[in-house]
Amino acid sequence: MARTKAFDTNEILHKAMNIFGNRGYEGTSLPDLITGLGIARQSIYDTYGTKWELFFAAVKHYMDQKNQELRKHCEGPGTVVDKVELVFTTIIKVLMDPEQRLQCFIISSAIEQAPHHEELAAYLQANTELSEQIFYTMLEHAVTEGEIGTEVNIRDLARFLVHERIALITSAKLGMDEPKLLGIMQMVLSVFRTMQGS
Repeated sequence: MARTKAFDTNEILHKAMNIFGNRGYEGTSLPDLITGLGIARQSIYDTYGTKWELFFAAVKHYMDQKNQELRKHCEGPGTVVDKVELVFTTIIKVLMDPEQRLQCFIISSAIEQAPHHEELAAYLQANTELSEQIFYTMLEHAVTEGEIGTEVNIRDLARFLVHERIALITSAKLGMDEPKLLGIMQMVLSVFRTMQGS
């Protein structure tokens, strides 16, 4: 019989997100992973393979969670302004949390590595398109409800929301504080309020 693993693989991926988010892919050594994950070197090899495969698995784990959360917010109740505000306040809260922000920063590491890894670049592109489509579906509903005029290019608007969401992570990693991040969110919301007021 195969031996049951003595650790939770999802928990390990959460820890890996923190480690890679804190140190970056290049700055993370195998000893860092052994210490941070709390499992033996052979267990890492047996379960995830190489350091790169563990990193890629952690990126996918993070992205899957965030896409599920984004879909939930965008398909929930409320006006389009309510939904966009919920999406952005949620990510800002995460970015202000000392532990959760490290998980977000794995995105920066992934973007840095994408030019050198075709599979990762393709995955990130597909994920960006998925996020854009989730926003687009939300915006289509807003047009149907009369919250946004039919003259608005909601495809570009969806791309704008994807861009601003990623930009918040980059800005937080560079040291931007919560009031400034909230100020950016208010500018995003003002775009929608202007449309509703027109």
